[in-house]
Amino acid sequence: MAQTTRRQFLGWGVAMLPLLAVPALPGRGHAAPRLSLSCPQDFIHVSSVLTGHRDLDPALAPRVWSGLVSKDDGFPARYAMLCKALAAHEICSWPDYAASGLKAHKALHDVAVGIVGAWYLGRVGPMLPRSETGTPAFITYEGAMMWRPTLDVTVIPSYARGGPGFWALPPSPSAPVISAPVIHETTTLSPAQNGHLF
Repeated sequence: MAQTTRRQFLGWGVAMLPLLAVPALPGRGHAAPRLSLSCPQDFIHVSSVLTGHRDLDPALAPRVWSGLVSKDDGFPARYAMLCKALAAHEICSWPDYAASGLKAHKALHDVAVGIVGAWYLGRVGPMLPRSETGTPAFITYEGAMMWRPTLDVTVIPSYARGGPGFWALPPSPSAPVISAPVIHETTTLSPAQNGHLF
């Protein structure tokens, strides 16, 4: 019986690489790929009603929808139920929704909260520390509605607000120096008279 040389073994390994690179063909027992449902035409309107904002970015609507569907297979069916309930109660604005009593229906209200949360947070799903799996579906960062209340006075935070490594530079000499306030003792009572601290 002939012995296989190291050179022949490596040659066979290299010859097998193209076979390993070919993706597996779908066969029995393999689930068919899930078709992504497109964003409904009324989704931007329903989102506007639930968030109370009529100026939502229409370009983000498909991304919000896709994020919600990617995290919940049953979301499209539950969204359809919410739309029927909104139509039945003739809800056209956030005050109408708040007064309708639909908040008491947990299944429907969870859908509404999911939609509002996606628009406000710019993501679907929780942010987990040091997580490589189960990451949220990203929608937008700067376009998230959570920045709106303080946009006139707050810079949207990022990892490089002043450019890479901006925090390493010392402040300029012209920057005002803020000193800690001096606290003067104004009471003559002893600690025992003042009472216990804890």
